[in-house]
Amino acid sequence: MAHMKPLWPTLLVAAMTTGFAHSADVLTQHYNRARTGAILTETVLNTTSVKSQTFGKLWTLYADGQIVAQPLYVSGLEVDTSANPNTPPMRGKFNAVIIATMHNTVYVYDADKENRGPDGRTIPLWATWLGAPKPSDKEVDMWSTNDPEWGIVSTPVISDDRKTLYVTAWHNDQGKIQHRLHALDLASGVGKQQADVGPSSRDPAVDCGKDQIRFNPCRLKQRSALLLSNGLLYLGFGADKNKGALFVFDAQTLQQKAQWAVAPTGTDGGIWQSGQGPAADQHGNVYFNTGNGTFDGTINFGNSTLKISQDSSGVVVKDYFTPCNVNFLNATDLDLGSAGPLLIPDAPRIVTGGKEGVLYVLDRDNFGKHVPGPGSVTEDCSNPNVVQQVRAFEAVTHPGEEPHYGNIHGSPVYWKGPDTAWVYAWGENSPLKAYPFAQGKLQNVDTPKQSAYRPPLGMPGGMLALSADGDKAGSGTLWAVVPLDGDANKQRGVKGIVLALDAQDITRTLWTSEQVPGRDALGLFAKFNPPLVVDGKVFVATYGDQEQLRTYGTLPEQHPAPSQQAKNYYVTVYGLGPSRPGQRAVVNQARDDIRVVKAELAPLNLQPSDCDANAAGNLDCTTALGRATGAESFHRVIFGGGQVPTGCSVLRVTTASRQGAVQNASGVGFWSAEAVGGNQAADDSGRFVDKSILKQTGIATLRDGTPAVLHQFVGIANCAVGQTHLTRLFKPYMRFEDAATGPIYQNWDTSANYQVQGADTQFDRSRDVLQ
Repeated sequence: MAHMKPLWPTLLVAAMTTGFAHSADVLTQHYNRARTGAILTETVLNTTSVKSQTFGKLWTLYADGQIVAQPLYVSGLEVDTSANPNTPPMRGKFNAVIIATMHNTVYVYDADKENRGPDGRTIPLWATWLGAPKPSDKEVDMWSTNDPEWGIVSTPVISDDRKTLYVTAWHNDQGKIQHRLHALDLASGVGKQQADVGPSSRDPAVDCGKDQIRFNPCRLKQRSALLLSNGLLYLGFGADKNKGALFVFDAQTLQQKAQWAVAPTGTDGGIWQSGQGPAADQHGNVYFNTGNGTFDGTINFGNSTLKISQDSSGVVVKDYFTPCNVNFLNATDLDLGSAGPLLIPDAPRIVTGGKEGVLYVLDRDNFGKHVPGPGSVTEDCSNPNVVQQVRAFEAVTHPGEEPHYGNIHGSPVYWKGPDTAWVYAWGENSPLKAYPFAQGKLQNVDTPKQSAYRPPLGMPGGMLALSADGDKAGSGTLWAVVPLDGDANKQRGVKGIVLALDAQDITRTLWTSEQVPGRDALGLFAKFNPPLVVDGKVFVATYGDQEQLRTYGTLPEQHPAPSQQAKNYYVTVYGLGPSRPGQRAVVNQARDDIRVVKAELAPLNLQPSDCDANAAGNLDCTTALGRATGAESFHRVIFGGGQVPTGCSVLRVTTASRQGAVQNASGVGFWSAEAVGGNQAADDSGRFVDKSILKQTGIATLRDGTPAVLHQFVGIANCAVGQTHLTRLFKPYMRFEDAATGPIYQNWDTSANYQVQGADTQFDRSRDVLQ
């Protein structure tokens, strides 16, 4: 029999144990609690290897909504979903990338392999939906750039033991709006614990339509990334016309330890930092910036950089810095809270900035508090209480508008290279700038190095990350994601561009995603989301594939709100690959060029000595199976542990292909998946068999009278996993490559996915397919 099985969530799969030569973990936003934005264990990508001839798009990872949170990464993650009834069986060891969406779904993907199903979607190791997200409205999203829903907005954090993923989600529980903190088992996706954060919209004390209440669950965004420090979780909230708040939870019990208001007797003071998480030092002190809001230096700390700690009495403000022109910043919406603090690892210094385009260098042990400037509202004034202030990004006047300041979003990035240390920042309406850092200060402030690329006028500037092999010369690569064709704050459908620059000389561009746009184009720009660079790959979040570039405006609505957005949401994965210049687009089509006729199981007689041991200690039996059966395998056959699992069978599959199609095709490929002894046969994408080695077993006539050729393929099925003999799912396609540089067409069998399992040891569709 042939059965249709959806690829997710009921596909049965398991995992191949792979080698982890380039192991690294990214457990928190911007790589570490200091928020340096730099990973210093990268040995694959460097200023020589990153070029269009060798580097480009590898594949994409499917998502069900916009991706606002930065992806995270765990090397050698032991996955076992046997305890999760809501996800298919999966066991094995993977380098894993974690993706969270605005639809409130968390995905864990194999970072080293596409695992693509017949419908073109990549198949996750596990995925957990946390519940219905909050519907969007103009009070939350005035420009409609994130319609139609708000779910997981902040970047999650992973425990140091790599066992627990902490994530906050914005929930709509049948009309009840609630923020909720979830602790998920990273191996399986099972929810371990959860805790409500603040009151819900049904709390009698809450009026969601009222501004400046203590906590508004309908308006406040949990935008800044989660921080896990000294066993405590820090969650920052902010939104226009609403009081900013910080919550502290015990990571072990999810018991709330504190709720702290930025401006308890004033207004506003949101903690958002364009998604940047609060920073922390080794002593457990926590650092963050606040947005526009009331400031008095006593209990109200709007538009400030804060150093706090948590003790038995709650949150304690240990130090702060507030610019001399705080009144001007509040009056003109130039909040310091648009960026987060960067803790310099090698000096007691903090570098931060905000919408005014000014970079501040602070003494970590003496912030300088507040020295007011002249007058009640002033634009330019000096802060004698800080180590340094540098106007890095000047205001630009748009035609017909007021001056637009060089807003800094996200956070600067730091790298100590072979020649000097560097601080990088990319404000709006400007190129990227790089400042040498020495003697506790930014150097060459009047003549910093600048990138060649300058994004279009508008928000939000560049989102940055850096990869290097320590301080090794030639290894430092500065990565940036910036808008390509619009203002991503006021427009939907803005495309993004990814750039790789020589970190020692950012005037030198190594590669961009627009050098070969047909191959490497990113998709829609994901606002405030820096790239994740790790283990030779670059993961870049998107808002989808493409959408009309359009401005929807603020209240009152200039146009109807967008009712349908880009449907193909994904993370783009870049890396090194063979034949980079020749990589071609793949077009999947449902055609009847090839059809499965029958399949049957037979005993497997395969010994470990017949197979080849690979570098990871697994047995590669692909060639051995072909020798034993006289037919080509339609998937790679790799067994873990150096043994062939018990109970395995040979699966023989006969296909019928149109003779005319075979003459023009380059071969036959399969999608295929099965759990094999706890180790996947490395085959989620199946195997392609060139036409020259197809095993022809006869000729026939299709039901419509067309001459057909019969071919035979083999695979492995029914291997025992515990007490279960797991399913083999498969589906063939015919591949056509008409031109050397044109797209590759994969015409898939139009029938449902095929299955052989347990007692279903064979099926015969001859009467349905052939005369």
